Amino acid sequence: MIPQHQTTTRLFCFGTLLSLFILLALCWPVWHSRAQSGVLIPVTLKNEPDPSVLSLPVMKVDVRIDNQHAQVRVLQIFNNHTPQILEGKYLFALPLQGSLADFAVWDGDLRLPGVILEKRRANQLYSEIKAQVTDPGLLQQDDEHGGNTAFSAKVFPIPAYGTKRVELEYTEMLPVENLASRFSFPLKPSFGPAQRVGELHLNIQILSDTSLSPLELYSSAYPLQATKTEANALAYEFHGRNVELKEDLAFSYKLNVPQSALAWIAHRAPERISAYDLRDPALAVRNPDGYFEARAIFNEGLNAAAQAQPVAPRNVLLLLDTSLSMHGEKLARAVEALDFTLHSLQPQDQFNLVLFNDQVTPLVPAPVPATAANVERALTFVKSALLSGGTDLNQALLKAVELAAAFPAGEHSIVLISDANPTRRTINFKRITQAFDQANDADRTPKTRLFALALGENANRDLLAELTRKCRGYVAQARETEDILPQMRILFARLGRPSLDSLQLVTTEPANFYHVYPNRELHSFDGASFAFVGRYKKPAREVAVSVQGQSGTQRLNLARRVALPELEPAHEHLPRVWARARVDALLYEMNVNGEREDYISEIIRLSQKYKFVTPYTAFLTAPRSLLRPRVIQPGDPVIRVKTDPTIKEVFAVLPFGETLPLKFLPAEGVWETRFLAPAWMPDGSYRCRLLLTDRQGRGYQEEKSFVVDSHPPKLAARVQTQTVRGGEELFLRVTADRDTMRLVARMYGAPPVELVWSEKEKANIGKLRVPAGLAAGQYLVTVSAEDFAHNQASTEVPVTVIGR
Repeated sequence: MIPQHQTTTRLFCFGTLLSLFILLALCWPVWHSRAQSGVLIPVTLKNEPDPSVLSLPVMKVDVRIDNQHAQVRVLQIFNNHTPQILEGKYLFALPLQGSLADFAVWDGDLRLPGVILEKRRANQLYSEIKAQVTDPGLLQQDDEHGGNTAFSAKVFPIPAYGTKRVELEYTEMLPVENLASRFSFPLKPSFGPAQRVGELHLNIQILSDTSLSPLELYSSAYPLQATKTEANALAYEFHGRNVELKEDLAFSYKLNVPQSALAWIAHRAPERISAYDLRDPALAVRNPDGYFEARAIFNEGLNAAAQAQPVAPRNVLLLLDTSLSMHGEKLARAVEALDFTLHSLQPQDQFNLVLFNDQVTPLVPAPVPATAANVERALTFVKSALLSGGTDLNQALLKAVELAAAFPAGEHSIVLISDANPTRRTINFKRITQAFDQANDADRTPKTRLFALALGENANRDLLAELTRKCRGYVAQARETEDILPQMRILFARLGRPSLDSLQLVTTEPANFYHVYPNRELHSFDGASFAFVGRYKKPAREVAVSVQGQSGTQRLNLARRVALPELEPAHEHLPRVWARARVDALLYEMNVNGEREDYISEIIRLSQKYKFVTPYTAFLTAPRSLLRPRVIQPGDPVIRVKTDPTIKEVFAVLPFGETLPLKFLPAEGVWETRFLAPAWMPDGSYRCRLLLTDRQGRGYQEEKSFVVDSHPPKLAARVQTQTVRGGEELFLRVTADRDTMRLVARMYGAPPVELVWSEKEKANIGKLRVPAGLAAGQYLVTVSAEDFAHNQASTEVPVTVIGR
C-alpha cells in the first residue's frame, strides 16, 4: 500500500474506469500485482513476467470434485530462451479457500517432490542446496503478492535454452449457495498482460451422491465440452493452442435437493501409516481413530411459494472502502458491487452510503428512499470521491452502526465492500471486533447485521468472519479478477432474510466424538450447506446423529442414523480436511488472542504430517537424497544419506568399487552405512553413486560428492593485550582455514567461549572474561579448532594476570 502523503486518485464509474487503470499502472509497477496461476518470473534478469525470456508452452489442469471436495492438479512446462542459467520466482494464486497439497519441480526426467518444513529451516536449506548448484524449489505463502492465498516458489536452476517443469496440487471445499456450488480457477492476472500458453488442457470430473445438473459456464475463453452428463457424474474437457489466459476458469452446478438433508461420510484406515510418520518418530503415534464429516444441505423454503412471499422493505447502509489498497481491478469490482446493490434496491427500501479511508464521509446524515434519483445521486458521490489514504476500518464500522440507528423500524443491514486490512489507528483484530460488538449491542433491537464482500486475494476474511459471527451476517469473497455478480446476487438475496442459527451437531454417543470443528460462522442460510468435521474413537454399527438449530421461530432438526466403520478406505481426503480445520481453529485463536508456542508447534506438526502450507511452514523440493557428511577423514566409518519419504531402499557405490546397502534409522530419519576410506586415498573430491528404490518399485540413480580431508586446520591466535587484570575481558582474534567449522577459546578458571566470524575484522573474534579471583601469574589461553572432516588442531597464547 502506498503511504498516505497526499497521494490521491479520482474515483470513476464503469465507462471511465479505464483511465483510472492507466493512471494506476503508472503508480504501481507490474511486479506489485497479485499472483496468477502460475507465472515464472526470471528474477535474475527482471522482476516481471517476460515470455521472451521464460515462456509457457504447456499447461494442464485436472479438476476432480467428489461431494464438494475439489482436488486440482496443475502441470506447467516453462522454456528458457536465453543462454543463461536463471533463477525464477514462481507465483501461484490459490482460490480463496484453497489449501496446497503438493508441489514438485523436475530435474530433467527426475521428479523432486516437496517436503513440508518449518519456514525458517526451509529457507536455510534452500540456500544451502542452491549453493551446491542442485535443483531446489521453495514454496511458501507470499505476503507481497497476495497474502494467505498467494504462494511463491524459488526455482533454481532453469537451464540455459532448457525447460523447467513445475507441478502443483491443491484442495478446496466448495460451499453450497442457493443449492449450487461454484468452482473458480484463477488464470487472469490482476495487472499486466495475460500469459499465453502454447497448449492448454483442462479436464473436469464431478461426482456426487446428490443428483447434479449440467455445468453453467462463466468462462467464454475456455469452452468446455461435455464428455459425460449422468445424474451423479459429470465430465468436461477443453484442449486449445496458443490460448491467452485472459479469464479465470469458472463454472457452477446445481444440487437437486428437494428438501433439507444431512449427508455423512467417514474414513478409518488404522493399518495405514503415512510415509512421513515412518520417518518422524514424534509423529508415528498410531492413532486408529476414525474421521467423519456431517454436512447439512438446507432447502427449507426455496420453492415458488416461499419466493413469492413479499420481502419487508430493506434498510441498507453501504460502506465502501476508498483507501489506496483498493486500486486496480479491486476497485473495478468494488464499484460493480456498489452499482449492483444500489440498482437492486426498490423505491420502498431505505439506504445510505458511507465512503471511508482514513476519514469517514457519509452521503447524507439520514437514510433516503432508494429512488432512481437518489441512486444516481449516490453514484455521482462516488465519482467525485478520491482514492487516497489508509484504512481506518474501526472508525468506519462504528460510524456505520451509528448511522444505521437512524433507519426506520425493521432489520438494519450494513453492506461492507473492502479488503478489510486496517492500517490506521485501531488495527488490532480483537479490539476491532470487540468495539463493533459493543456498539451494536448498545440498546439496539434488532441488532444491525453486517454483510461483507471481501475483495482481493489478500482480503482479511478471518476478521470479517468474526465481525459477522454474532450479528448473523454473511461474508462473500471474490478475487479482483473474477466475476462478482454471482456472489453479489447471493449476498443481496440474504438482506432482510432470516438466518439458520445456533447450529450444532448432536449425537447419542457424545463421548465417542472429539475435536469436532464446525463452519466458523455457527449460522447458515437457506439454500446453503453447513459442515462439521471431526474424529471418532470406537467403531459402531449404528449411531443417531442430527444437526439442530433455529430457523426463525421454527426448530430445525435434520436427523439420521449413521455407521462409524471399523474399516473404511474411501474418502481419503477426510484426515487432511480435519487437520486443516484444526489448524484454522488454532490460527483463529492466535488472531484473536495472540501467538502461542504450543499452538505454533502443533500447526507445524500437522502441516508436516498432512502436507499443507501454513504461515509457519513451506514446501521444499530438493534432490531425493542428501549425502552426510560431505567431508570425511580417511578411515571415517560412517556415511549417511537423507532421502524423501517415498524411498524404501538405498545402496551406495563407492569410488573404490565397493557397493554397500544402507540401513534406515527411524530415530534420526536417515539411511546409514559404515565403510573405510582407504588410507592411501589422497585428499580431494570423490563421487559416490546412490541407487534408490521407491515404494512403487521405481529405481533412481544420483551422484553425490564427498571430500577426503586428512589435514587438521591451520590457525593463528593473538590477544589484544598480554597483560590483564582479574575480572577484565580479554579480546581474542583468530584466523583459521576456510573449512574450519568450530573455534573455542579456554582459560583456566573461565568458561569456554566460542569464536565467531567478523566481517569487519576479517577474523574470528571473541571475548573471554578472566575470573575476578584468579591469582596473579602466567596462564595459557588455548584455542581449539575443528573442521568439517572432524580434524582437530589447537594453539596456545600466553597471558599474564596481574593483581587488582
